[in-house]
Amino acid sequence: MGFAALIPVAALAAVAAAAPSALEVRASSSSCDTGSVQCCTQYYSQYEYESQYSSVLQALGINLSNYQGLVGTQCTGSTVCDQQPVCCTGNSFNGLVVVGCSPITING
Repeated sequence: MGFAALIPVAALAAVAAAAPSALEVRASSSSCDTGSVQCCTQYYSQYEYESQYSSVLQALGINLSNYQGLVGTQCTGSTVCDQQPVCCTGNSFNGLVVVGCSPITING
């Protein structure tokens, strides 16, 4: 294996090192027509969240039938996300639970 064979390996390593670890929402996609951009630690379907956490929803007074889309938990309005950023119509309880979320496209 000669020096010339190592060049592609070195190039790939340089690209991997330069790649960001978090996703950044670019300016053109940092706003939503229907709500706010959220970065959440976890996402659930409405059915999944309701079946697992119905007592939490009742205690917080959240009725998921009023919304469509995903439910996000532990969310922030940050524009740098480790997970897929979403646009949410219902931001409840300072990001503890957000509802009516749909994934947004990140401009590269």
